[in-house]
Amino acid sequence: HYGLPPVEGVHLRQVSVPPGARGGLLGQGVFLTASANGVDTSPVVRGVYVQQKILGYTPPPPPPDVPVIEPDASGAKTIREQLAKHREQFTCAACHQKIDPYGFALENFDAIGRWRANYTKDQTIDSSGELPTGEKFTGVADFRRLLIERHEQFTRALSRNLLTYALGREPEFNDRAVIDDIVKNLSAKKGGFSDLVRAVVLSESFGKN
Repeated sequence: HYGLPPVEGVHLRQVSVPPGARGGLLGQGVFLTASANGVDTSPVVRGVYVQQKILGYTPPPPPPDVPVIEPDASGAKTIREQLAKHREQFTCAACHQKIDPYGFALENFDAIGRWRANYTKDQTIDSSGELPTGEKFTGVADFRRLLIERHEQFTRALSRNLLTYALGREPEFNDRAVIDDIVKNLSAKKGGFSDLVRAVVLSESFGKN
């Protein structure tokens, strides 16, 4: 699945991957499969998934009168061309400009996370893009670097998600201060995931839940 040499034996051990596409959360099959449907990929679906799970932002849903993206719209052949046609509609452009780049960065991964260079024999994959904030990337390695620079935003999203799991409910207004304190303390101490788990368990929200 990952294109690595055979790993023999049943004991757990760390396996190194070549630098570049793999490595980190974005290159894991489970993350890539969860952001697809098991059959094909959609930059829109993956773009929303990355923003929700990594950055803690949920784009607004499309207006009810916006048509579904159809294959080969107006002569478009690739998904990038289809979405470009879709963005020509004024009601679609604003949201898709913020969503699509996050999905294009992962297009070299198929619906179950295997690497691919082409959609078909005649259609190569272009995984470059430009984020709404202006930073450009040429592929997933560049894209990962840009996300790493959003460390505080990721930490806040992860803290909120872990607190949600611990409480068994969505955080409420009174939980915001708890999340703020967790993020602030983690940043000050340069803490890791174990520090985050400890902070959640010792938080006021968890103690009173």
